[in-house]
Amino acid sequence: MHMLTDVAAWEKLKRLGIEDWIAKKKESGEIRNIGFSFHGNTEAFLGILEAYDWDFCQIQYNYMDENSQAGRKGLQAAAAKGIPVIIMEPLRGGKLVDLLPESAKQLIAENPKKRSAAEWALRWLWEQPEVTCVLSGMNSMEMVEENIRIASEVTAHEFTDEDRAMIEGIKQEINRTIKVNCTGCQYCMPCPKGVDIPGTFRCYNEMYTEKKKRSARFEYAQTTALQKEMKDAYQCIECGKCEQHCPQHLPIRQHLKEARKKLQPFPYRVALKLIRLFI
Repeated sequence: MHMLTDVAAWEKLKRLGIEDWIAKKKESGEIRNIGFSFHGNTEAFLGILEAYDWDFCQIQYNYMDENSQAGRKGLQAAAAKGIPVIIMEPLRGGKLVDLLPESAKQLIAENPKKRSAAEWALRWLWEQPEVTCVLSGMNSMEMVEENIRIASEVTAHEFTDEDRAMIEGIKQEINRTIKVNCTGCQYCMPCPKGVDIPGTFRCYNEMYTEKKKRSARFEYAQTTALQKEMKDAYQCIECGKCEQHCPQHLPIRQHLKEARKKLQPFPYRVALKLIRLFI
């Protein structure tokens, strides 16, 4: 059951006959195990856990989301009921590797255990015995091998006080620089006016996490304002549709206002209009 966000969504499905449908599919063997993926708050997650006899669940969980969405409390509640938990966004769409601020990268490089940023994040998950499976996106054989090694090596509760302090240090450095807590999940899309919301926030965050204002503005212009079909944040009419679907419950409209001012100051807007006329 994809993206249940609250008990009301499940109750609606029940009224439509979902329980009978599941029972028939299980009886026929077409479905062996039934579970749900979740984006919402902890209270809603706990309610859904109790609403049906689930075989498994899938939650967004990483060291930056320890106390948001289902969170650690939800993870432990599911495990207490014997429900296996699959983890999505363990590296926050790669942000806990590729978009770490330089200060966080330095902390990792200086740590005597010489672990990569990905290894710290994955070990933080695997050392929690309630975690059943970690869905980590991989695009090279080296990444596959690293994931297998980490999952094979980690033992439950292996983190020392120094390890936990290390994770807290990384989190502090991230929180110092990040502007919008967007994971790039795309649930806010499509925007009725075509605004590339995740792309806007990615470029906005890059201005601060990587201190590359010029390149972030150039990337933003390339991927939004200079496309044949405009995807610029200035097209936002503040309808709020995006906020209804955001798993992080972000004030997207306000963040878009802030982002567009930084990504397209007045001289940039003038230049982009001229370029669009030319092309």
